[in-house]
Amino acid sequence: MGASRAAPFNADEIRRRCEEVLWSPGGQPDEQRASLQEMEGYVRRLAPMLARLVPRMQEGMQGTARIVLRHSGELLEEKAPSADPATRLYDAGVNARALLGLLERPGELTPVPETPVRASNRTRTAAQQH
Repeated sequence: MGASRAAPFNADEIRRRCEEVLWSPGGQPDEQRASLQEMEGYVRRLAPMLARLVPRMQEGMQGTARIVLRHSGELLEEKAPSADPATRLYDAGVNARALLGLLERPGELTPVPETPVRASNRTRTAAQQH
């Protein structure tokens, strides 16, 4: 596998942590900062995965995914929409959860188009089996 492939992620752990942040975001400022960094890390990891799926999604799901990805970009900008740590933490948790939901249930996807490299690998594998 090439370096462009991301390691698998633990969806249950991400979901659990997002729910903790969304349902009980309180805590000391240090805890909030740590949780914010964690949620932003999930957004950084999941957004590119979703972006790769968008071209294969049905039109309605593509629109939803694009909105979520736009919010991901805004959330991670240096000048984020909110400077309030509690609001930023909530926004990051909502966004990470939305990304995860779309990755888990992207709707019907079109098949991955055949590329010359994939065709070559398939032909080479078939030839080696004979």
